[in-house]
Amino acid sequence: MAEKWFYAQSIPEPGEVVVLDAEETRHATRSRHLEIGSEATLFDGRGRTARVRLAEVSRRSATALVLETQQHPVPKPRLHLACALPKGDRVSTLLSMATQLGMTDFTPLTAHRSVVRPATETPERWLRIVREAGKQSRRPWQPVFHPPRAPEEAVEGAAPETRVWLMDAEGEKPEAERAQQAADLLLLVGPEGGFTSEETRQMKAAGARALTLSSGILRIETAAVAALARLGRED
Repeated sequence: MAEKWFYAQSIPEPGEVVVLDAEETRHATRSRHLEIGSEATLFDGRGRTARVRLAEVSRRSATALVLETQQHPVPKPRLHLACALPKGDRVSTLLSMATQLGMTDFTPLTAHRSVVRPATETPERWLRIVREAGKQSRRPWQPVFHPPRAPEEAVEGAAPETRVWLMDAEGEKPEAERAQQAADLLLLVGPEGGFTSEETRQMKAAGARALTLSSGILRIETAAVAALARLGRED
């Protein structure tokens, strides 16, 4: 049976107790049917997990005893998705699926043809989405959200030795290379109208390579998830 994972903002040392908030309590007791004495895993999104045993339950909170803890290493290599935002709730699909595939960083792009302009501050809803995806996929580290950037700025800000790919209809179809065989990955996905020729020129001049996965025009979230699955690491 799949291990039950829940979120806690902070995780104390073994022998101490941790209190789940109302949302996680509902998830644990109503959705996952945990009872007093049940064991589960908590994660804080910063690499720390704990094996816990449920001790007390009320309508608004639950208390669990920490049995043991573990600090997981920072994911390597990093999978950084810099992406134009899709319209409506499609961004939820994008963030959830990318997190499940191992995305470690996310930068919303302000491309010339972007339809949705990202807010300066990361929406709380995005944090909840990646938290739920982390529970689903058992990933102890949540993705890091970065401020919005123009495509060329994202490429110029990449660390040395980073593999940088941009989605482009005229790009190459790469072999199924894997991130664990190379450096960190930065993947840039533009709006459904594509990057402009000037944006593409600037990104290539800064070291990006053009990538295509299909002869058709893909939706933003489809292109991002397909490329991450193709270029990302195998756990």
